[in-house]
Amino acid sequence: MTEPTTVIWYYANPTTFTGSLQHGLGRGAYRALHDPAAPQAVLACVKRDYRWDWLVDERAVYLARLIRDLALPVPPLLTLLHQHAVDDDDNTFDNTLAVLEVLGRAGDRHAIDGLRWHVHNGPRWVDVLHTIARDWRRELWDDLLPVARTRLAQGDRADEVLWRSRPWRDWAAVEDQIATGVAAFQPPSALARPLEQQSTEDLLTMLRTDGTDRQKAALRELNHRGPQPALLPIVDELPVTELHAPLGRAIRLLGPQALPLARAWAAPPIHPMIWTACLVLAKHGDDSDLPALLAGWDWLDRRTEDRCGYDDLAEGIARIGGPATQAAVPRLRRAWFSPHTFERAAYLRAVTALDTGNTNSLLIEGLWDCESDVRQFAAEHTPLDDMTRKQLSYLRDDPMETPEVRATAAARLS
Repeated sequence: MTEPTTVIWYYANPTTFTGSLQHGLGRGAYRALHDPAAPQAVLACVKRDYRWDWLVDERAVYLARLIRDLALPVPPLLTLLHQHAVDDDDNTFDNTLAVLEVLGRAGDRHAIDGLRWHVHNGPRWVDVLHTIARDWRRELWDDLLPVARTRLAQGDRADEVLWRSRPWRDWAAVEDQIATGVAAFQPPSALARPLEQQSTEDLLTMLRTDGTDRQKAALRELNHRGPQPALLPIVDELPVTELHAPLGRAIRLLGPQALPLARAWAAPPIHPMIWTACLVLAKHGDDSDLPALLAGWDWLDRRTEDRCGYDDLAEGIARIGGPATQAAVPRLRRAWFSPHTFERAAYLRAVTALDTGNTNSLLIEGLWDCESDVRQFAAEHTPLDDMTRKQLSYLRDDPMETPEVRATAAARLS
């Protein structure tokens, strides 16, 4: 599991219009097209980044579409971007930049000109340049080379340049200063393996006899070598709390061989390695492990500061299948409203597998969802009627949409 990368905001109830937009739900996007409160509600979701995890949860396409379809003015977004280029406590700059990038990719002239202006004049010009060079057509940013050359010569944020990314690797062919920077860049080397020359037997001995730091190093080296069944007889001798991360990986690498250990760890009382146990059972367990997986779900529910990991349990429960898994369906439906939207596609896949025939409403809603994986699955499985055909045509033809979703929508319509 990963910890949230945001401050934990107080979200409005996801069944309300405001809450549905904050959670990136399809119902919010659909309702926004008819609700007079939509303009202010959408702009509030740009100004404050309501994603639970800023690294993986998606909102840019969702919000950019609403701004375009509601005909909201783009210049205020550019003002917001420039105002928060330094003071960015709510992740306003990055959130707004992502929305403007999508608008520009779809041809909005205000977004294109405004982001280009920031490369010329703005304090976070390197971030903007990296973003537009990654996602826009080359003709929209290639002529910014003289600007970049001048700002680099002035030492302006030169330490933030990602030399191996666009546009630098493209410009290296025509600009000596940039070519020198690209050639001189040394990517971080792989983590050193100080115990690489030790035999596996010696590493296992270190695990049994050495201190915690050496045990961690031995486990990391063993993990580089793949599954190590010889770990199983000595696990109970180890300080599992101190070795939590590398030991968890080592046990997961064992796959089905780790099932007896995982079942023991999953039994009450709560074991320090409960999450590793749940992951092993979700991946390799059978119907006898369903109570433990549901108990693991309850354990996550008590960790109110963490919304991550339910997708692994959902996939495991759906994989096991069978009548007993029906007890999990209400949990999956509640999880649909989690603010951690990266996992939503797993909930939709699981509830579709377990509750066949009762998922049409979620599939239809998924066509408007913030997560591209949800939109793609919904496009593949949603029931076809006049409304869904219209939305599939919209997804197929929208330049903001991902290639995968557009292709899926096109295939479904054909």
